[in-house]
Amino acid sequence: MTATPHAFALKPELDHLIDRLKQFAQKAYVFDPSSSDRTFKIAASDNPAGIIAPDLLPHVHKRAPGVKIAFIFPDTTMIGEHLERGDVDLYIGAANDAPQDLIGRKLFEDELVTAQRIGHPRGNGSLSLDEFCSLDHLLISSRGGMFEGVIDGVLAEHGRKRRVAVSVQSYALAPLIVASTDCLCTLPKRLLGRFVHSLDLFEPPIELGTFALKYFWHPRMSADPAHQWLRSMVVEAALGNA
Repeated sequence: MTATPHAFALKPELDHLIDRLKQFAQKAYVFDPSSSDRTFKIAASDNPAGIIAPDLLPHVHKRAPGVKIAFIFPDTTMIGEHLERGDVDLYIGAANDAPQDLIGRKLFEDELVTAQRIGHPRGNGSLSLDEFCSLDHLLISSRGGMFEGVIDGVLAEHGRKRRVAVSVQSYALAPLIVASTDCLCTLPKRLLGRFVHSLDLFEPPIELGTFALKYFWHPRMSADPAHQWLRSMVVEAALGNA
């Protein structure tokens, strides 16, 4: 079958009507998490995923045993389109990582802490700025291969410099590498706090501010009952109510 010119002329209006129908259907139905087999996709790098997932997944599966959660790495250049099309349900990231046409809410703020392996040769006393600058560090480079970051900028403002000996792209690698080397790393406490069996944590010897995490969704999903439930689960997990 070949579409006529008249059919092509009707297509934009038809697409609009179908989209309105989908929105109506999403608002009309009742979501029952206990019987749902829906799959939700959450876009997040491994840092926010490592913070949220361990609390979120048991929280969800206790209430919705048939629901599936997929964590995927975000394409930040396309995240707005992915959320609008429904390819992704939620995006979790830093405060300034998402387009302005999305709805965003703060999940929490977390302090940054410095970690070293248990049994580090420097001992386990409080960390001085001189020690901090003289020891080797591991840095997370999201783009890959970088050896300077926000912490180095703060140190430079105070006329100090540290030595970054290792650069990795994955937050998940950081605790494993630090636990088997003499490198230090400075990351959110809620992430590093899961590795206290192999790491000692210290307050950094210089003020570094806090780490804020937000979650974002497309406005057309605001009234969707299933999406509202997912957002409530994420917030409860983030606040430690899981």
